[in-house]
Amino acid sequence: MSDPTPIVVIMTGIGGSSYEYHIRCLAMTLANQPSGQESRVVVMNYRGASKTPLTTDKMYNAQDTSDYRDIVQKLKQSYPRAPLVGLGFSLGGNLLTRYMGEEGSSSPLAAGVTICCPFDMLAFALNIHRNAAFNDNVFQPTVASAFRRLASRNYNVLKASPIGYDMDSLVNVKNLFEFDSLTHTKTLNYKDCWEYYQNSSSVGLLGSIKTPYLAISTADDPVTRAESIPFHQFRDNPYTALALTKYGGHLGAFSGEEPKIWYLDPVAEFINGLLS
Repeated sequence: MSDPTPIVVIMTGIGGSSYEYHIRCLAMTLANQPSGQESRVVVMNYRGASKTPLTTDKMYNAQDTSDYRDIVQKLKQSYPRAPLVGLGFSLGGNLLTRYMGEEGSSSPLAAGVTICCPFDMLAFALNIHRNAAFNDNVFQPTVASAFRRLASRNYNVLKASPIGYDMDSLVNVKNLFEFDSLTHTKTLNYKDCWEYYQNSSSVGLLGSIKTPYLAISTADDPVTRAESIPFHQFRDNPYTALALTKYGGHLGAFSGEEPKIWYLDPVAEFINGLLS
């Protein structure tokens, strides 16, 4: 409990987990910094994701920050001398931005970092709804597969829910919109998935962040397109900074003759610079 070593608390993208390659690479980078600059890493696996069984009918979504808040509070109580840093990839970046905005100057986090954050969830949804090779052949099939597994592995818990999930449809979803319409639209009482996306965006909370915050995005991201980045809000909030690279795709950004994920070192440098 007296260990002052910083703790980085990570949230992944949709369907992601602590097993993801970029998560493991970042954890190794942060843990292997020079003596006195290393960090410990905690990864929050979402409810039902990564073979984590559901014990209730509550699933994770793009809006609800309560699970992350509980984890941060528990870590703060257990390690009171350790600075906490939030880090979110993609969907996790949206949740982290929402959390930091909700907490404002009371945030227990010393800093936050997002990678490829979809600040405007409605713009994100409209983008991946377009007929495009990446959407149709990579993103949507990958996400749908993750949610079919979630529904199948937790079939009995979800079927017993008073919410009344259509389990035959859930275990056969073909895209993100079908899943969100069958789940979050019902549980959060929205008329459709588009209203859910509109109300899940973090863009309206960016201006309320009152602790150092770095967003790393790429101009060629096919998922969270650069035109939906709220540049004016970054200019208006002195606590926030945006790093926009020309290339990198979505959570990729490899560089060097021996390819390495580019943002690993900048993230470590940002954390070390703030906490040293």
